This record gives sequence, C-alpha cells and structure tokens, in this order.
Amino acid sequence: MAELVESATSRPSTPPKKNRSMERRAGIAASMGTLLEYFDFAIFGLLSAIVFPVLFFQDLDGPAALLASFATFGVGFLARPLGALIFAVIGDRFGRRRALNGTLWLMGISSVLVGLLPSQASIGVAAPLILVVLRFGQGIAAGGEICGAQLLALEHAPKERRGRAGSFVAVASPTAQLVANLGLAGLTAVMSDEDFLSWGWRLPLVAAFILLAVAGWVRSRVAETPEFEAAQLKSEDRPSTFHVFRAHPKTAVLLLFSWAGPHAVFPMVTVFGISYMGSEAGFARSTTLSIMVFAQLVAIGGALAGGRVTDRLGARNTMLVAMVSLGLFFVPLFPLVSTGSVVVIAVFMAGSVASVIFGQAAQASFFADAFPVRLRYMGSAMSYAVSGVIFGGTAPFAAAGLLQLSGGNIFAVTGYGFAVVVASFVAVLARPAHPELAPEVSETT
Repeated sequence: MAELVESATSRPSTPPKKNRSMERRAGIAASMGTLLEYFDFAIFGLLSAIVFPVLFFQDLDGPAALLASFATFGVGFLARPLGALIFAVIGDRFGRRRALNGTLWLMGISSVLVGLLPSQASIGVAAPLILVVLRFGQGIAAGGEICGAQLLALEHAPKERRGRAGSFVAVASPTAQLVANLGLAGLTAVMSDEDFLSWGWRLPLVAAFILLAVAGWVRSRVAETPEFEAAQLKSEDRPSTFHVFRAHPKTAVLLLFSWAGPHAVFPMVTVFGISYMGSEAGFARSTTLSIMVFAQLVAIGGALAGGRVTDRLGARNTMLVAMVSLGLFFVPLFPLVSTGSVVVIAVFMAGSVASVIFGQAAQASFFADAFPVRLRYMGSAMSYAVSGVIFGGTAPFAAAGLLQLSGGNIFAVTGYGFAVVVASFVAVLARPAHPELAPEVSETT
C-alpha cells in the first residue's frame, strides 16, 4: 500500500523515453506472467474434463458430473469482471506494474492450493465448495492480467512494432496450453489411472509455484510504461472508476462483441473438445492430449505471424482475417470427429486454435488503441472480461448442454459457435475507424 501512495504522490518531471532494451524486457515480462496465468487456466480446464468430475462431483452421474465440472470452470470467467475492475483501478491510477504484480501472485497461490485440495471422498461437500472459491480467485487474477500484460508490452513499444509487442503476450496462451498438455500427457503415459487420479494430476499445479517465482522476479525488473508516465505528466487528475463507460460506451460494447467468437470457440475446442473426442470417437486420453499438443504448436506460429501481419495491415484488418479463418476451421471440426481420423481432426483443431491466437496478437492493440491512456486499462480489461463471462465461461457448459438437448446432434454446438464468430466479425467492422490514440512520447534506440 505504501508503494501505491508513493506512486500517487510522485510524478515524473521529464518526458519519458522508450528504448529497445526495456521494450524487449517488458515483452518477456508480460509474456512470462501471462504464461503462468494461462498455464494454470489451461490445467484447470483440462482437469475439468478428465479429473474433477470423478474427484469432486462423484455423487452425480456421468453427464451431470461433467456439467458441474464445466460450471466450475465457468466460475473463473464469472470472476473476471471483478478482477478487471480491481486491477484496472490500480493500473490506471498507480501504474501497470503494480497491478500485474497483484494478478501474478493471486493466480499462483490460488492454483497451488487447488493442487493441494483434498477430494470429495476425503472432506465431503467442502471439497467442491473450496474448489469453486479457488477457481474464483483464479478468475479475479485472470481478469486483471491479460489486458494489463498487453499494455505493459505495447506501451513500451513504438507504433510500428505494437503488433509484435502484442504477439509476445499472445504466444503465452498456446505455450501454456502446450506445456499443460505435454505435462498431463506425460503423466498419463507413465502413471496408472489410479495414481494419476490420486496424486499425479496435482503435480503441475504445485510445480507452477516455480514459474510464479521466476515471473515475479522478471516483472520486478521492468520499468513503468513511458505512455503511462507521459499521461501522468500531462494530467494530475485520476480517472474515476467508471468514467470510461460514460465517455466511450459504444466502443466498450463493440470491443466486448469483437472478441466474443474467440472467447466462445477456444474453450469449446480445448475443453469441451477433449471430452467429445473421447465419447464420440473413442480416443484414448493420451490421443486427445497429443492432438492438443499439435494444435498448440501450430498456434505458437500463429501468434508470431499475427504480430507481423498486424504491423503491416493494421489491427482491424488482422482481426477480420482471424475471424474468417476461425469460421472456416471451426465449423467442420466437431462433425469430423465422427470420422475417427486423428490427422483430419488435428488439422482442423490446430486451425481453430491458431486462428484465435493469430487474432489475439492484433486484439492487444485493437483494444488498447480504442481508449486514452488513463482510461485504457479499465476500458480494455472490462470489455475483455465481460466478453469472457458471457461467451467464454459458458462455452463448455453450453456445448455440453446443447449436445444433450439436441439428442447428440453436434451441429447444434457448431451452429452456436459459428453464430458468435459472425457477431464478432460484424463488431470488428463497426468499431470506430479512428480511435483515440495515446499521447506521443519520445523514443531512443
């Protein structure tokens, strides 16, 4: 708290400067912290499909246990707006670094505690209740993390490299998913089902504390962003909490819908898809996880390509390309699962995941440049988080529910996902063509 007070009372006296060394350091710091956040979220999502129904919802039958587990997964998205609100206030008033330190430690501690949580067989109904509380803590951390990390990278970069800066953060998602899938695939390959369900699944969550410590150290060595400090120098006024929504309501709503499609499709593919491939195609757990590993490898390339394309074509055009690609790969994906072809399923799953991550490299600047610097954290984080609640957190649950209600007709699930992607395409087109940009700051090499 003393650090926050000091930040509030001390103002920079000279115009801040950008430099390449700090730009690179900020990109790495943003990526590493977000890697931890996504790793913990990815592990929880995978465990929601293959472990939690057995250990924490054992009193329910198969489909009901899976729905309850997916609902717990969704709690993390439900908490995101609260996290966005809390950390955006800190980030817009006192600086991006202080907000991101808070998100990092909250996510790490919540995840380690999930890994130490006894099962329902050991402590009864308290187990699923505590799981929900810890998932809520993860959601609060995630709500403040992603857009804050994007700002940390973007606001250290010059305009012509903002796409690449965004790709630093975007690459963290598939990398985290890759590590999570490799970790679980390795554990399931060398352990019996009994040992994995007893204690093996806990290892990645507890081991994440090491990544937490490293990411915390890296972030401590990054300076506050020049654009934030320039905005402080320009104005002594602190933004009121909800001023951005009074000043830019249309922009906030359009941004919310612009990322609705990726928010919905990504967990439908990476969480619901794991369960569906097992039940529909009869794939072994190791096979589904291997397909996911391939998809995440392709997505890492998608993130890097998305950053370069953004710097050439602009954020809006890159987002539009991503939505078209997402629709083309996602629509055939689940119907093709019934073929049982590992190669075909892997190609379309990789295309779906890579399309989302390709677009996320552009989403960083597409969201950030829509608001003035002193309102940027709140505007981008809340738009992103509320979109995640409405479309992301409900996606696995909605997919499983639609499958049941339609009598197993997978086209009901596909149709829902495609409709949301179309809505995102329209929202990207409708966003104002000339958003309010950050004030200029000087740069050194």
